[in-house]
Amino acid sequence: MNLFTYHTKSSKETSETPNSEPKKSGSSAKEDNGYYVWNKGENPAFSPYFSGKEFACKCNFPDCKVQRISKTMIVRLDLMRKEAKQPLIITSAYRCSKYQEFLKSAKVSTIVAKKSTHELGDAVDVVPQDRNIETFLKLAEKHFDSIGTAKTFLHLDLRVGKRRWVY
Repeated sequence: MNLFTYHTKSSKETSETPNSEPKKSGSSAKEDNGYYVWNKGENPAFSPYFSGKEFACKCNFPDCKVQRISKTMIVRLDLMRKEAKQPLIITSAYRCSKYQEFLKSAKVSTIVAKKSTHELGDAVDVVPQDRNIETFLKLAEKHFDSIGTAKTFLHLDLRVGKRRWVY
């Protein structure tokens, strides 16, 4: 069983126009104290640009069922998406605690926090479709205080107070 999956989208999946909407699966997320909560495998539409499948935990653990993402995160990503005028590819968002433990123990190419804001539904790793991280960083700084920069993605989270780090 492969417990680690890395999420990317093909160019076909990301070739949407700036006003296109995600496909709706008929499932809906519940709202709980500022978070959307849904079951893994469902694909509720959160906004004109983002849906649940993009934010679900990337693990293959059978007991990883309940997913969550901050409504504030969706609002900020929507604003960035509009301003960028291009799709944003979410490579990692919500992580169940088991997956976070797996990432800490696995030899992955990036640093993994002991307790991650991903586990709370308060963080995403994201890439602009054109892969221009430097330009995208300037846009992200308008919407997020806490930003980690890697060669291929930005980590954005909702912690308050200016934080910057490099992977």
